[in-house]
Amino acid sequence: MDRIEALSLLARDRRTVPEGEGYTAAYFEPSDGPGVARLFYAVYGDGYPIDTYYIPERLAEENRLGNIRSVVARTASGDVVAHVALYRSSPPNPHLYEYGVGLTLPSYRSTMAFFRTTQLIMQLVGTDGIDGFYGEAVCNHIITQKLSRHAKALETAVEPALMPAEAYEAEQSAMGRVGCMVYSRVDVDGRRNLYLPAPYRDELDFILNGLNLDRALMASDLTLPDGNGAIEVQRFDFAGVARCTVTTPGAGLTVRLAALEKELRADKYALIQFFVDLGKPGPAELWSSCGARAFPSAVCCPSGLVTTVS
Repeated sequence: MDRIEALSLLARDRRTVPEGEGYTAAYFEPSDGPGVARLFYAVYGDGYPIDTYYIPERLAEENRLGNIRSVVARTASGDVVAHVALYRSSPPNPHLYEYGVGLTLPSYRSTMAFFRTTQLIMQLVGTDGIDGFYGEAVCNHIITQKLSRHAKALETAVEPALMPAEAYEAEQSAMGRVGCMVYSRVDVDGRRNLYLPAPYRDELDFILNGLNLDRALMASDLTLPDGNGAIEVQRFDFAGVARCTVTTPGAGLTVRLAALEKELRADKYALIQFFVDLGKPGPAELWSSCGARAFPSAVCCPSGLVTTVS
């Protein structure tokens, strides 16, 4: 099943969820997949930019693989009225998960359903290969920001205009693109070198202060390895967001990054993100020599990634 077929099925589904039923927070089961899809459609219509949550069998497979760890609030009738997840979105570190895709059916927002799902999913952090997490709390309301603080995560960045207003059209909660606060928490840590690019050293030093991470702040050796390097690009077309991850540093990327920016701007992407692993000296120099000029705004995640947002 693809996105078009899934949305067509959801548009024809006239089933309503009874109000006022009791519910239980529980880890995702494959049988929850259709209920999660109906929940996303009820809240976002056809506007959510990630296909997986509209396609039950795809969500079940991602949970089986451990790429997504979903928690739902499930009523006695089996309806899903809230969802939240930890999911892999940091290619250099499979043990750092992103916390997000949290939402609640409007008729259950006065309950504790979403809070209970968040409580349960936080029990996974520090266990089962999940060493830490970061998340994007939307700024068109403050609920997820409050929950992030309750989960003992700390704010480390702002992402302006991350999500399109169309994603919130069904609930009419946004007048324009929606920004996000980035929150981070690491439970399982070890001593690591962190090579800070010179243009961002003061800002990143400030962000790292208070995160309780064991990092040795190092200067880059100002040398990029030979070769073209490699970069992965994820395009979220509906959201107008391109997420670019430098997977292999190389001298050739200084030219490639400039060309990629031009290409993405020509394709009308509203937001371009670059993720660079600062656990090695080469990428720091890549950022110093190229990224700082082209993409002047930076955010930091505790994995040793620096993300520029343009």
